[in-house]
Amino acid sequence: MPESGSLKRIGVLGGTFDPVHLGHLALARFVLRRLKLDRLLFVPAARPPHKPQAGLSPFAARYEMLQLALGGEPGFAVSDLEGARRGPSYSVDTLAELHRLSGGEERFFFIIGLDAFLELHTWKNYRELPRLADLAVINRAEYPAGQALETIGRLGDYRYDPECSCWCAVDRSGRIYLLTMEPVEISSTMVRQAVAAGQPVEALVVPEVARYIRQHRLYLS
Repeated sequence: MPESGSLKRIGVLGGTFDPVHLGHLALARFVLRRLKLDRLLFVPAARPPHKPQAGLSPFAARYEMLQLALGGEPGFAVSDLEGARRGPSYSVDTLAELHRLSGGEERFFFIIGLDAFLELHTWKNYRELPRLADLAVINRAEYPAGQALETIGRLGDYRYDPECSCWCAVDRSGRIYLLTMEPVEISSTMVRQAVAAGQPVEALVVPEVARYIRQHRLYLS
């Protein structure tokens, strides 16, 4: 197996992306730059286990909107891995599959918001996540990062390493990075509500996604 320093650094950003918006892109650019990633992979969830599927747009539509949004972004790609897999879209299964497909040539960085990280103990086999990937926990400037310490403790015997500005453990390779970025006050809910109210969404999504939403009459009911 290649040395860890020679592996390609791949970010993994999951979510429903219903729809993908400018906040998602800002987050991806931030992490790509901050962690010096070679590539960032958007992985839309087909059947998210922690969100109700009633009202969720079809996977194909969300996947196509991601393709449109990422078309002009170097370093970004979208995966249909979860759409091709049966059953709930568990992150631990996705990371294990990405490892298998990479043949040991890639090092993965799983990107997760602080709010989701604090609920990590409710996820399937959550202690396996840092065995499969480094965790990049994204915090907002107004929230104290200390909230994450309890969850870090649940994951293993971690100690802060000032040289890498991250948390490391002796019994697993995955590091935990706590990253703070300025918030982009956009959400998929805001986009859907604006469409339903007949308001323009060009300030919230890329133009190609706005056209797709209009053409396919998404979020009108």
